[in-house]
Amino acid sequence: MAGLGWGVLAPFSKLLFGIDAGGAHFDAATLTVARALWPLPVFALIAWLARPRGVPLTRRRFFRFAFAAVLVGFGLNYLYQVALVHTSAAHVVLLQGVAPLCLAAVDALVFRRPLDWPRRLALALGMAGIVCVSFARAGGNASLTGDAIMALWIAVFAAYSILTRDLARDYSPLFVIAVAWGGGFALVAAVGAPLIPFALQHTLATPEIALLVIAGIVGASAIIAPAAHAGSVRLAGVTVATAGSQYGVIATGLLLSYLLLGERLGPVSIAGAALLMLGLACTLVPARTAN
Repeated sequence: MAGLGWGVLAPFSKLLFGIDAGGAHFDAATLTVARALWPLPVFALIAWLARPRGVPLTRRRFFRFAFAAVLVGFGLNYLYQVALVHTSAAHVVLLQGVAPLCLAAVDALVFRRPLDWPRRLALALGMAGIVCVSFARAGGNASLTGDAIMALWIAVFAAYSILTRDLARDYSPLFVIAVAWGGGFALVAAVGAPLIPFALQHTLATPEIALLVIAGIVGASAIIAPAAHAGSVRLAGVTVATAGSQYGVIATGLLLSYLLLGERLGPVSIAGAALLMLGLACTLVPARTAN
């Protein structure tokens, strides 16, 4: 469910960038603000219902939650939209699939754990996939600028994942996700307050645009996907939940990029996607089996 929800974000956003309905034209900043406004009450309710009992909010935890909110609002959300301005939806979706592979390496570096052979193989396959995707310019209008922005996005994703994993030791994953995403969206709405009238006007310009924004950009990718991911983390662990969701992101994103945007993948791009999926599969090998 998380993969399907996040998978619609890139193609739907790219589609909205190209629609000009009565002067309503989304750019990266306006769409980020629109995406932040609608889920705020939902995340506030989830945080309240999932609030912990008997766990004090120390200064250290408060600042970690605050930093996670900054990463969500201006990293995972705004950077993602900026990358889409400079590259194709298919390209973004494929590069997004590298995030769990890089997370394994960062996790080993930060926590000084040895990187076992499945994770090493995953990184090698992921890097080979990136080379294929970048060389092929998946979708036809990719750029090195888009690659660089997505590289920064992957670094933000790794920092966010490690930070929320640490917070989930003391709080439930659902509470952590609700506070991090709700706080991130609140920060975006506060900083982007001058854009709120335009975001609302653009969202409600036509029934078709309202459906894309509210059902897809907000409902599926900003509310359902994070909540479903939190549930998956609780049931299966971070590694399985993250890698599993990326399979859904790649499959859904590539299919919708083709159907809605006409973005086609050539043989080299398809080979890159296959390498990325093999890399994700390697991350699912339990560490005890690898050792």
